[in-house]
Amino acid sequence: MPDRTDKHDLESILNSQSENIPDGINPVKISETINPNQETKNMETHAHELHKAPGHGWKHYFFEFFMLFLAITLGFYAENLREDIKNREEINLNMRSILSDLRADIKHFDSVLDRNQFGYTMADSLIRLLHSDLSNTGEIYYCARSVTSNIGYFYSNSKTFEQLKTAGLLKLIRPRSLLDSISTYYVSFEWLTNQSDLMRMKLDEIHKGNKELFDSYVFYQMMNVNLGNFNGTHLIINKPQGHPALLSTEFNKVNAVSMNYHYYSTTVKFYCRTAVIQRALALRLIQLISEKYQIE
Repeated sequence: MPDRTDKHDLESILNSQSENIPDGINPVKISETINPNQETKNMETHAHELHKAPGHGWKHYFFEFFMLFLAITLGFYAENLREDIKNREEINLNMRSILSDLRADIKHFDSVLDRNQFGYTMADSLIRLLHSDLSNTGEIYYCARSVTSNIGYFYSNSKTFEQLKTAGLLKLIRPRSLLDSISTYYVSFEWLTNQSDLMRMKLDEIHKGNKELFDSYVFYQMMNVNLGNFNGTHLIINKPQGHPALLSTEFNKVNAVSMNYHYYSTTVKFYCRTAVIQRALALRLIQLISEKYQIE
């Protein structure tokens, strides 16, 4: 009984409220609007649809990862490309400098070879005169002084090569065989430097020995030449007037002077032979570098 009465009372209340609702308002719609169960259901459905929305699945995340990876890779590639272009420009510039150095070396080789070859030719002539015709003193003086007036030492301008080595840029030279040839060329000058020291020693012995045989004042007159006309080739000095006397014709002293010139001559010949090989290598390097880096 109480349950039926309560139900009857509830219906009565609802009916009375529905009678008081203004015209145009649907009570069913109001009920649907305030229905909490329906609202919760709608929210769950909306969330489920968002989860399925495009751009939020695994393909989207893979695409974002791929774009990030691509950006980093392209940035790394672009940086390497920029560095590579910079290195190529720098090595091309340095190759031009090395070519300039090599051409200067060849010019220097030609000048020193001319002087030294003339010098050892005069030394050989002097040796023959001292052992065959001591009366021809004018020619003996001329040959003796011509030797000591025509001395040349081989060296190279290795400034560019040393700069590349210090900066660690030698590894950029391609191909490797070209780098090996360049390195061999400059290292070989160390041997020529040693030979230069030996040649200076032999020349010093000539200077010391000549005081036993030759008049210094005659040498002084022979060197009265215009050195401004010296163009890098061998120097032509004056021949002495008349037949100046030797300070001694004693065999031991003459032979000692002759021996000094002999040792000097053989040392210079060996020195020049090595320089000729070095000059040929410089010419070959000029050809290889010009072809590889297309430099005129």
